[in-house]
Amino acid sequence: MKQKIIVDIGSGSIKAYIVNENRKINPIYKKTIMFKVNFSKENGISEEDKNKLIDSLQEIKEKYNGIPIYAYATSIFRLMTINQVKDLTKLIYEKTEVTINIVTKEQEALYMAKAVGNIKELNKPYLVFSVGGSSTEFVVLEKGNIKENFTVEFAVGDVLKEFPDTANDETKVTFNEIYEYISKKLTQLPKTKCRYAIFTGLHLTYNKVAENKMEDNDIFINKNIPKYITTKQYKTYTINTIENRDLKELKKNYPQDPKFMDGARASVAIITYILEKVGAEYIFPTDLNMIDGIVNEIFDK
Repeated sequence: MKQKIIVDIGSGSIKAYIVNENRKINPIYKKTIMFKVNFSKENGISEEDKNKLIDSLQEIKEKYNGIPIYAYATSIFRLMTINQVKDLTKLIYEKTEVTINIVTKEQEALYMAKAVGNIKELNKPYLVFSVGGSSTEFVVLEKGNIKENFTVEFAVGDVLKEFPDTANDETKVTFNEIYEYISKKLTQLPKTKCRYAIFTGLHLTYNKVAENKMEDNDIFINKNIPKYITTKQYKTYTINTIENRDLKELKKNYPQDPKFMDGARASVAIITYILEKVGAEYIFPTDLNMIDGIVNEIFDK
């Protein structure tokens, strides 16, 4: 397989990767665009965000001229009507010659499972989950098989809408306020209790940027899942991030996309709530995402 570019368009960001014939995935582009915040049922993705998406795709295409681009959109894009999807994909193709593939909930769950793979050392069910800008995906795996998988249309964008102050450098919003709101909105959770929870989606990087202490993963062997944090410690970090930390500090530590940190408080609050409700004792932050699953699927055919 020759080089190709895979673009992951979520509800809160655009991420692009170059993949070579050896399954080597190299990130080449990332930009935060909170599609959920400006989304409406009547119009779908806002005009401003459409233009930002087109500009990003054009930027990638110009910089890596000649390498084919495959783009996959998830989450908020699934909430658009058939006509909205048709108009958006047509517009994007006319402007960039890139075809946007809307990934179904079922496909995304499979890609997440393939990204993590079968962890043979874990004899009991384990949770793989991701909190995006618009939706939260849950996959419960047991011995490599999917036991539960579903998507909930609640995520970072909802918390930001309810508590816009949490995106400010400093906030007066408390952890308990956010937690209570999440408890009323995020009512569908896995029925299976999982001692181990694996988070996909740039969370290993986030914890490094936040300088949260992580332990070496001596529970199972997976080079893409090198660290873990106990849920108890993770909650302590979450409360500190929400109530004490200035986002300027996090943004300074992540100059390549400082706006990404606008959703940090909302994200860690949702993650903490999920961990406690599913009975997880450990969270394994990873930078794995749907793209890893897509690449594994391509090579495993």
